[in-house]
Order: sequence, then C-alpha cells, then structure tokens
Amino acid sequence: MKRKSVLIVFVLILSLLLATVAFAQTFPGAGTPTTNAVLQNQGTTAATVAVTYYGADGTMQLTDSVSIEPNAVVEVKTEDAALPAGFAGAAIVSSDQPLASVVSIKSTGVSASAGSTTQAAYNGTSAPANTILFPSVWRFSGIASKVTIQNTEGTATTATASFFDRDGNSLGSADIPLGAYGSYTIDMRNIGLSGVNWPDSVADGSITVTAGNMLAGASTAAWTNRAGAYQALTSNNQGSVLYAPSHYRFQGSAPAGEYTLFSAINIQNTDADNDANITVEYFTRGDSSGTPALSFNTTVPAGSAIGLNTKNGASVPANTFNPLGTDWDGSVKVTSLDDIPLVGTGITNWGVSGYTGMYALVSANDSGSTIFVPAQYRRNPGSWAQWSAINLQNIGSTTVTRADLTVKYIDTAGNVLATFTGSDLPSDLAAGAAFGLNTRNGGDLTAGDFTSLGDNFIGGILVEGPVGSELVAVNNIIYSNRASTYNGIPK
Repeated sequence: MKRKSVLIVFVLILSLLLATVAFAQTFPGAGTPTTNAVLQNQGTTAATVAVTYYGADGTMQLTDSVSIEPNAVVEVKTEDAALPAGFAGAAIVSSDQPLASVVSIKSTGVSASAGSTTQAAYNGTSAPANTILFPSVWRFSGIASKVTIQNTEGTATTATASFFDRDGNSLGSADIPLGAYGSYTIDMRNIGLSGVNWPDSVADGSITVTAGNMLAGASTAAWTNRAGAYQALTSNNQGSVLYAPSHYRFQGSAPAGEYTLFSAINIQNTDADNDANITVEYFTRGDSSGTPALSFNTTVPAGSAIGLNTKNGASVPANTFNPLGTDWDGSVKVTSLDDIPLVGTGITNWGVSGYTGMYALVSANDSGSTIFVPAQYRRNPGSWAQWSAINLQNIGSTTVTRADLTVKYIDTAGNVLATFTGSDLPSDLAAGAAFGLNTRNGGDLTAGDFTSLGDNFIGGILVEGPVGSELVAVNNIIYSNRASTYNGIPK
C-alpha cells in the first residue's frame, strides 16, 4: 500500500498587483515565486516516487517520477517540469516508501530585498486532516499573508474558512468550493470572500478551515523585504505543552533598539469557548540545569492567538524579555495550565539582514527517536552561497546521552559524508535541552568538523536516538542574501 506525502506547491502565483484594490494600507508584493520539493527517503529500500501536479481547479497537469535511495535526498524542481507558463496549483507525491518533505519557495523581483530575492520553506504533510489551522495571519502595512488550502481527495468538497482577530473575535466565515485535488488561495491583501469582514483596523489574527474531505495547507507571509512560510497545523500538532526548539535574542553590533537575530512565537488557543492560561519558559542553549532563564504567565483568549517577540514584546511588554540579555539563544516551552490544546508557530528574524524563517511549534506528537532533515547544504564556490543549521532538542523527561545519539549527513546518492556521535557531539541532551550544528561555522561544534562535506554539499540529515526518546528539530537554510526555516520530520 502506498503512502502519500501531500505538498502544496506555489509556482508563479498569478498577478500580485493590487491596482484596483481600494485599501488604505500599502501592502508588500511577493515577487515571482518558483518552488522546489525536497524529498528524503525514510525507508530501507530505494523509493519509487511519482509527483503529480494539479491546477487550482484540480485538473491534472503533469506527472513526473524519480527514484530516491534510502536516507538520500532528491530535489524536484518545478522550473524543470514541463508545466504550462503561469502554473499555480498543488502537487501530490506518491511513494512506495515513507518520505520526509520540504517545499522551498524562491521569489525574485522583490525590489526591497537583498539581491531582489526572498526565500521561504514549509513542510509537506503525509497526514492531511478535516480541520487545518493557521495561527499566524497578517494584513497590514508592510506585511500580508496568503493562505492556501488543498483538497487531497479525488472528490469535490466545500471548505469553510473562519477568520478571527487576536482577541478571539469572529471576523466572519466563508464557504470555498474545492474541486477534486483542487486548491484555493486566500490573499489577505484582497480577501474577496462573502461573509468575511476583516477591517483595516485589524492587523493580525488566525484562520481555521474545515471540510468533509481531508485538507492540506500552507501559509506564506511577505514583508517588503523578506518572506516566510509554514505548513497548516492539525490536531496532531496540538498539545497542552508546545516547544520552540530554535529561539534567539542577539543584538551584537546592531544599532540601539535593533537586533541582528531575534525570535517570536504565535500561540493559538483551539478552544473557542475558554481562555487558555499559559506559562512560557525560556531555556538557554547548553544549560542542562533545567532552570529557565525567563518564565512568565499570560493568557490566550478563547479561539484567538497571541504573539511573544523577544525584540518588541508583541502581546506582552517589550521589557518582559530583558532578563535574557542581548546575547541569548535557546528554546521555549509553552504549557497550558488548563489543559487546553494549543498550536503555534515560531518565527526567526535575521534583523539587520532582513531575512525571516517560520516553523511549527511542536508537541510530543511531533517528536521521535529518529528525525529526518531533508534540506541540508554547504556550498562555498569561492564565497559562501548556502549553508544550514539544525537545532536539535530533547523534549522528553530523561537525558539522552551523546553516546546514544548519532547525527549523519547524507548526500543525494545516499552516501554518509559525516557522522557525529558520542564525544563528537557538543554534549548530552538533558530533558528540555538543545544544541546546534551549523555546516558553515560549526554551531556548537567547530567549523572544521564539517569540512568532510566539501564545498558543494546538497543532502539531508538522519538523527538517531535511543528507542523511546523524544527528539525534535528545526532547521535553518541560510543563503548569502536570504534565509528560510522548517521542521525536522520524525519517522
């Protein structure tokens, strides 16, 4: 029986110009996007993979096939596919082996960005759902979201999209017909759905989409100079405890009030009737004491979402984060004191550089003893063009010793080019602890530890911990002029 990994693919999204729209805000454009699907074989034998592209109306456009060796990575580039000009739609990837997947979005022609280019990434899903959640949705001057929903079944359905502001107030709902394998994109700059009233005064909120059929989804966000993306969240991502494995508050040599690297989390309360009282704890990377560097309580209104930003505070005062100082990185734990299920997203901002990455906050359901990280790079053709950094966290209640932990870097042919285990690794992973590996500067290792990858490495990571361990990972892909972020995938 084949397992399907469902990917939404954004390719040449049609006109982003809004000359006929009468809103007062100045919304950013997102350039001209193209996408790659990065697939890693989680199985023990070579995978035979079919990639089928569908237009937004569900019409099949093309099927391509690839083979992937065990643990190896293949990049399926839509620009190499024989798709019609201006194609915008979705894809379903079918395989006889389980796959981990990441969709990478490159947009060109963004005048305010470095090199006129932005980057974003999100995870494909092998577990579509009847209800999908988007905790981070924006619509105001300088930032706007697009939310795409995909019908993963071969029969038509109607999806209901419900909109909420940050206070949990309903902003209306709309029914959206979806053809078999069809998709629909909600452009927050010009929503255009009857029954939805998102006034200009509302800057951010959330969207919940339900249907009789199984859905997948993804959301992109465009700033004037950068972009980010994340996959739709489902009940599998819900938890009364959530984790952000990758979090920062670095000022460095940035001007006063600016930060070279900072983070935010958006937390959505999935209970439409009851407020969620939460505790938020910030743990310093490398500190195995289990004592948070910062802890505070706050509330997420019923059916709503809040933001917590290490630079400007967002939904709490900015000085809340002063105890972290200005040279901090680590991880975050969010606990619902009322056992109300939460979902959320993490946002990484390379402040003065103008890059952004987004990922899903993880629950215990997202953890595993084996983690795949499909998109890894170390490309230095005379100057650094592209590299990667993984943050690996133990969200279990017991220590994972480094003697029982292995991290392998594997190329597109399935060859293992670097292995880190035991004393090769930075430390044990105490309960809640995390460490980072960076193919350019070493992260918590040294830069020289990654020279075996060479200067033109494209591949993935396989993380293997002891049976029963609860590991999660977030990965950053950094280019010379842009960056993106995505979640590691448990097997």
